[in-house]
Amino acid sequence: MSRIAGVPIVFAVLLVAGCGSSSEKKSEPGNAEKECGPALPAMAGSPTVPPKFPTPASVTYTGESKAGPSTIVKGYRNGELADAFDSYKSAFDSAGYSVTHDEKEADDAEVNFEGGKSTGQVKMIQLCKDRTSLAITIRPQ
Repeated sequence: MSRIAGVPIVFAVLLVAGCGSSSEKKSEPGNAEKECGPALPAMAGSPTVPPKFPTPASVTYTGESKAGPSTIVKGYRNGELADAFDSYKSAFDSAGYSVTHDEKEADDAEVNFEGGKSTGQVKMIQLCKDRTSLAITIRPQ
């Protein structure tokens, strides 16, 4: 009987401990409020992208890799996520590419595209106050 009486106490302690940790997370600044550290250097040369692939202003490419037939271009854009999101959407439109899907949340966004004999996605993450990271996946059609 004493074991059964102790179960509610243990449960209450775990519940309080769990609540304490979530309130600590709420007090931490979001990525958009953090100061940016040093940026990665620009890659040597230009990335391998499809014809007329748009590069909005303030974008720096930092590297490129292959994943099967896909090319993944990494980089960042100076400025906030909302600006990067809007810049890519309008740049694709101006370059004759189609935006097939887009989604924007508080700290990340995606713009899916089709054009230049390819499809893919620009994944954007607000890393800090004045910089948005970019991961561009390009797949041949």
